Amino acid sequence: MRKQPKYNGLLRIVSTIILRTKLGWSKPRFAIIDTGAHTSIFPLTVWRETDVEIIGDYFVRGLVPKEECIFPIKIGWISGMIIDKLGNRTTELRYRAFLAPTDEVPVIIGFKDIMDQCELYFNSKALTGYIELI
Repeated sequence: MRKQPKYNGLLRIVSTIILRTKLGWSKPRFAIIDTGAHTSIFPLTVWRETDVEIIGDYFVRGLVPKEECIFPIKIGWISGMIIDKLGNRTTELRYRAFLAPTDEVPVIIGFKDIMDQCELYFNSKALTGYIELI
């Protein structure tokens, strides 16, 4: 039996985003900035209200290569801004995203097309961080 390491709590990098809709901007939403995710993902009720340009159908799956582990998704272009508690915000960023057919996924910000336009700084000991556009 293999022992798992003890982490004494979890560390997640989180932020708030707003997304472009057909009528302006969405309400602010909590988002996980996932340094291991290549593409952002949005639950159904979040992306349905955006001004999304759907470019195709695709699928994602985890580590298990079984057919029953495939999760069908759509891929689309979404625009949004990352904001903070003080009202600071990035410029409008346009990026590809996986569009989930369910609300059973969190909002995840991946690196492709969004975080590769920014520099992410964080201090895990102090639990602080910021994002700076390159």
